[in-house]
Amino acid sequence: MQKTIYGSIVWFIVTLFVVYSFCLNTAAAVFSEPIKTSLQASNLGVSIAVGAFIVGFALMQIPAGYLLDKYNARFVVSSGVLLLAIGNIIISFANNIILFSIANLIQGIGASFAFIAAGIVISQWFSLKLFPILFGLTQTLSCILAAIIHYIFSVELATHTWNEIYQMLAIFGAILFFLTLVLVKSPVNSKRSKNVSLKQSLMRVLKNKQVILCALAATTSFGSLLAYASFWYLNVQKFYSVAMLDAVMISGMIFIGIGIGTPILGYISNKLKSRKLIIHVTLCLGAMFLLMCLYLPHFQIQTLVIIKIISLLTGFFLSGSMLFYTVVSEISSDNTRGVALSVTNTGVFLFNTIMMFIPYVFITAISSMFFTYLWILPLFVIISILLNYFIKESYAD
Repeated sequence: MQKTIYGSIVWFIVTLFVVYSFCLNTAAAVFSEPIKTSLQASNLGVSIAVGAFIVGFALMQIPAGYLLDKYNARFVVSSGVLLLAIGNIIISFANNIILFSIANLIQGIGASFAFIAAGIVISQWFSLKLFPILFGLTQTLSCILAAIIHYIFSVELATHTWNEIYQMLAIFGAILFFLTLVLVKSPVNSKRSKNVSLKQSLMRVLKNKQVILCALAATTSFGSLLAYASFWYLNVQKFYSVAMLDAVMISGMIFIGIGIGTPILGYISNKLKSRKLIIHVTLCLGAMFLLMCLYLPHFQIQTLVIIKIISLLTGFFLSGSMLFYTVVSEISSDNTRGVALSVTNTGVFLFNTIMMFIPYVFITAISSMFFTYLWILPLFVIISILLNYFIKESYAD
């Protein structure tokens, strides 16, 4: 009981780390206009500066997983939080776009530890059955709190500069750093291999066909969902002349669906004693609702209630793809779990980024509307469903 209580405290603190990193990932986008004005930067300069976060995140994702496999979570997690806080401090005093870019790069490196750290501490402190539920709750809190914090950002911009907001974030980061340094740790009996190099660990993961299949399946399903929910939904709503605020709410319903669905579907997979079954059913239903998001006409209802419900269900069912992370965790050893989860998350992250450009390939002079090129999103979800047939059941009593 005492271990469970302490493990819950560790999980909650690491979840705050995930929320912190997720907010900073998109904060620069919220502040892009005032940043461009105050730093006298061009649109290209701001885009490069914002993209520096993505570069740092992508480059350190797999090394972060390796460090979490090899060392006590206390030192690795606290280092990630410290990098985020340092990035906040530097950004708050940035007076040119170069310094802003460097600070954002540092933040991206720090954020690369967050999501994988949540998976590692859950696997260390809790049973296999609780992994999909708690990992799902991490996603739930991240979606809900990030949405609330972004709203607060928008409100605060009316009375504070973006520099001042980053200073407040730095204070939060300093508090979180203290909490991680004092409270976050790996259990005494956790196994860590200190004689395995990053290259050896990565090769073990890449030679595991089941991990690669799970990574590809998660990439093509959850990556497609994120690409639609964070970017392509806007093209669809513009076609139907939906107001920007309503369009953002429609996107928000997808993320609410993800937040609700992830822990619930994890719980159901425990009850039915099958990860594969839940993944298959939810991805099939999710593909159907994604098709409706793209091609069902918007009926003349002022509240747009139908498309909002469909968006919610799309997020809910496609969140079943998060169970691929559970499968990866269950089939990995303690020595390679962090790297395996990192490989999976890197695939999802990079594919989400690439999918913001791939549909443009199918735009021609006579087919420029969204319905002639966004078919590629449900196509990749269907590919994920096919890949699931080759993945072995990982649930074990």
